[in-house]
Amino acid sequence: MGNQETTVIVTELETKIAFLEAANDELERALLLQHERIDRIDIIVNELRNRLKEQASLIEGMENFTDESPPPHY
Repeated sequence: MGNQETTVIVTELETKIAFLEAANDELERALLLQHERIDRIDIIVNELRNRLKEQASLIEGMENFTDESPPPHY
C-alpha cells in the first residue's frame, strides 16, 4: 500500500470519527434534554400527588362532618 493510499484511508477514518463524535454529541444533548424533562415531570407529578392527598383529606373531613346527624330541633 502506497503513501497516497494510506493518506486517503487516514482521511476517511478521520472523517468517520468526526461524524461519529458529532452524532455522539447530538445524542448526549438529546439525552440531557430528556432527563431535564423527566425531572420537571417528576416535580409536577409530586405536586399533583400532594394536592390529591390534601383534597382527599378535605373530602374525608367533610364526610365525617356530614355523617354526624344534626342536633334535633325542639
